[in-house]
Order: sequence, then structure tokens, then C-alpha cells
Amino acid sequence: MNYFVTGFHRAGTHTIAQDLASKHGLLYFEERRIRWDSMGATKMLCNGFNPKWEPVSGEGWKLKGYRDLNLDKGFVLHCPGIAHKTLELAEMGTVYWCVRDRINIATSMVNSGFERMTWHLMKQFHEEFPDDPIWSTLEYDGHEDVKYKFVAYHSLFLKVKDYFYETKFKDIVTLIKLEEQPFYNESETSTKKAPLREEMRRRLLYAG
Repeated sequence: MNYFVTGFHRAGTHTIAQDLASKHGLLYFEERRIRWDSMGATKMLCNGFNPKWEPVSGEGWKLKGYRDLNLDKGFVLHCPGIAHKTLELAEMGTVYWCVRDRINIATSMVNSGFERMTWHLMKQFHEEFPDDPIWSTLEYDGHEDVKYKFVAYHSLFLKVKDYFYETKFKDIVTLIKLEEQPFYNESETSTKKAPLREEMRRRLLYAG
């Protein structure tokens, strides 16, 4: 059996995936194994091949797969970067969709400088579901527009992920609330150590 841990980034998704791998005695892969968002690499894992990028002279990097018999038992993949592919992932295994309080998520994304990543993820959802009615309700035209620590960007994307969970993913995934996990220690999180400035918090609540 293959397990995919996706949903929202930060605060526990790695631990969830590692615990699943330990519980089921399966290989664990962190998102870097698929270079964050490669469905080609993900499908290789599902077919029993360990993905690896090799340099090609004058052409950059080429994805190759190497047979790994250990994958025949299944694996656990930490993969928030391919949340937009949840429908496809559910056809290849069990999907765990991780959520967290929206202010905590946005705070963590601001603290980690995720502005450019947020717009990349937004573009992924836009390209995966281009005709969905949600796009006509948002002030989003598909172009990247990055401003450092502008919390409203993250708020917009949180709306998008919540929307697709409710309308397309809810019935095919297992929901995990990160704050309810035994390993979650709020005092050790960056959101507790470096909370949003009050002005940013008001913007998030207003946009949310």
C-alpha cells in the first residue's frame, strides 16, 4: 500500500509521514525525493522504481528510475507540493490531507518566506482545474506577483486549498488535524515563537 501525506505545509506533516512509515514498516520519502512536485517521480515510486535525477551534458537534468524491490511493499511519501494532484494520488494509494489553524499556517508561511512558493502552488491548482468557478471569484489572473511577507497572498491560497478540499477531495482522503496530534507542541512552533504582527493578523482575518 502506498500512502501520500499532503494538504497544507508545515508543523507536523513530516512527522505524520514518518510515523506512518514506521507503523506500517514501509520506506519513507521526504518531498525532496520527488523534487517537491514531480508527478513523474511519484509515478516511478508507484511502479517500483526509485527516482533519481542525473546530469545530461548541455541539457540539465534527466529523471531516471532504478528498480527497488523494497518498494513492492509500498511506501510513504511526504508531498504537500502535489496537493493539486490529490484526485490522481487517491487512485494510486491512500491520501492523508493535513490541516492546521489558518492563522498558524499563514504565520508559518510568512516566517519561512513562502511567498514565491505560494504563487507557484496557486498556479498548480489553476492549471489543474482551469475551468473551476472559484477563479472567477478571486482577484487572481494566474500571474506571479510576489511581495515579501504580504500575508494576504497566503490567505488567498488558503481559501483555494480549503475550497478544493471541500468540493473535490473531502470524500477520498483521510483528514488529519495537526494540532490534535500527540507530537504537536505549540510552544515549540515558529508561529508561537514569532507570531504575526497585529497589522498582518488583521489583514489575514479581514481577507479570510
